Amino acid sequence: MKRVLIAAPISEKFKRFLIEKNYELRYLGETIIEAELQATIVGIVTSNRLLLDKNNLQQYSALQWIARLGSGMEIIDTEYCTLHNIFFCSAPQGIANSVAEHTIGMLLGLIHRISSANNEIKAGKWIREPNRGIELENQVVGIIGYGHTGSAVAKKLAAFTNHILVYDKYKTGFSNTYLKETSLAELQEKASIISFHVPLKSDTFHYYNDAFCDAMQHNHILINTSRGAVANTDSILKGLEKGKISGACLDVLEEEKNIEKVLTETNNKVQQFYKHQVILTPHIAGYSLNAIEKMSQELLDQLKIIL
Repeated sequence: MKRVLIAAPISEKFKRFLIEKNYELRYLGETIIEAELQATIVGIVTSNRLLLDKNNLQQYSALQWIARLGSGMEIIDTEYCTLHNIFFCSAPQGIANSVAEHTIGMLLGLIHRISSANNEIKAGKWIREPNRGIELENQVVGIIGYGHTGSAVAKKLAAFTNHILVYDKYKTGFSNTYLKETSLAELQEKASIISFHVPLKSDTFHYYNDAFCDAMQHNHILINTSRGAVANTDSILKGLEKGKISGACLDVLEEEKNIEKVLTETNNKVQQFYKHQVILTPHIAGYSLNAIEKMSQELLDQLKIIL
């Protein structure tokens, strides 16, 4: 029996395709994946829920392919897959629009104080003067990473401001009518808002840290909708305390892997964030219903070639 382990939400169309290819679908969490079952798994559809490092991959002796719903491949040991002829693919384009909309939504909510003002009214307070907003068109926005998501964010931002600076360590020659390709130093000199759109790798771990914060010439808003470990939590809290960070929009946190435990702790880091102008969401930027359909189709198109 050929079995596929489903460890991510996928479209009904994707499920039908797999069933028509005579795969039996097994779902993570539905039952314990014991050794006997693992040996029959030939395909895995996963997201952040399942870490497929070398030790885990060795348990799936019949594995032929992995489809990653989303963009970051840090959860999969791709070197092991290559050595053992395991096909792998991802769906970075499918989440780009969702993440871009979420990024701008969080930013607009923060600078126009929509969330905090709403909470005040819930508490019976009608406060206007301290809730004056800041218009985005007057801000210089710095984007780090010009892949599928970074480029989608820049395109949408162009409707709000013509002051967009973009830095990408691995790309050049992408300046256009609404953004300027720049160096990291110029971005840190001029930007008042900075948004990260990079994968989590050795050179992006704690990309935003104390030194990065200090290098920013202006008090700034920090946005991270990429991976939690791209921005050092302690550095963000320090920056907020000092006033160097004037606000933050965070869809991802370093503490996600044990977030349930963290949230039960007294005066935990999440609670500390709420002492400042911060908007947090639970890693849902790329998790829209539309994005799931798009990602499923993107993976389906790649798997059709090999299945």
